[in-house]
Amino acid sequence: MKKNLLYLLALVCSLTFFAACGSNDDNRDNKDNENPPEEEVVITAPDVVGTYWGNMDISMIPDGSDQEIVIGDGIEKFITLSQVSDTEVKIELKEFELFINQQVLEFGDIVVDKCEVKKREGVSTFTGQQDLTFEGNAASLGTCPVTITGTVKDGNTDMTINVKVPALQQTVKVTYSGVKQVAGSGEN
Repeated sequence: MKKNLLYLLALVCSLTFFAACGSNDDNRDNKDNENPPEEEVVITAPDVVGTYWGNMDISMIPDGSDQEIVIGDGIEKFITLSQVSDTEVKIELKEFELFINQQVLEFGDIVVDKCEVKKREGVSTFTGQQDLTFEGNAASLGTCPVTITGTVKDGNTDMTINVKVPALQQTVKVTYSGVKQVAGSGEN
């Protein structure tokens, strides 16, 4: 009887041992499926950060048309790209204004808080979009979706800013080319 009890105890222990091993394997497989290995973050934002001085051309594109009406050409402006995270920048175009129908329409600052930056073969690209609500005499335009696409290579940037203005049934397209400004040494 004692021998049978010993065999029974050995059988129960071995079943528990094998069941525990199988259970651990199942949990490890599920854990791997739920949390795939994270990709290494590539720091790209510092490559484009800076203040750029350049020229912008402004045109208007009526909804449903591909014809661009040039309303500004070679306007000199600063655009600033500042770092938000390792892979994102904030883009600011200060004091943006248009001259329409013999009037200056002041939009204020065009700011897109987060543009994703990617780098490939020596060229950094950035894209972003955001809805903007303007103030001042442009407040009547309401909320306008803004998209930005651009590149930076060797300290030069080219970008396109599209501001869709539903109230005017047009898109304002800003094409910008600029050169990164080098910080001064502190000497006058």
